[in-house]
Amino acid sequence: MPKRKISRVKRRNQKVVTEVLVSEPVTEVVTEKTYTTTVPEVEIRKPATLAQALTEPAAVVVKPKKKVRKVVERSNRRAS
Repeated sequence: MPKRKISRVKRRNQKVVTEVLVSEPVTEVVTEKTYTTTVPEVEIRKPATLAQALTEPAAVVVKPKKKVRKVVERSNRRAS
């Protein structure tokens, strides 16, 4: 009985993987910092009606106004 030949299609589909690149595990460190800045804001309040304007002076009011700024820092390091 003659030997049976493997068709060329089957030979092409038989691939062998010899090397696989695996990256090292990495830990991502996320730090979040919040900066709060308070800035005084000056507001001049005037009387609402003409009668009040004749009897009451304008008042100066100082309001604290907050500005919040968040900074996110990301850094990668190797896991140990």
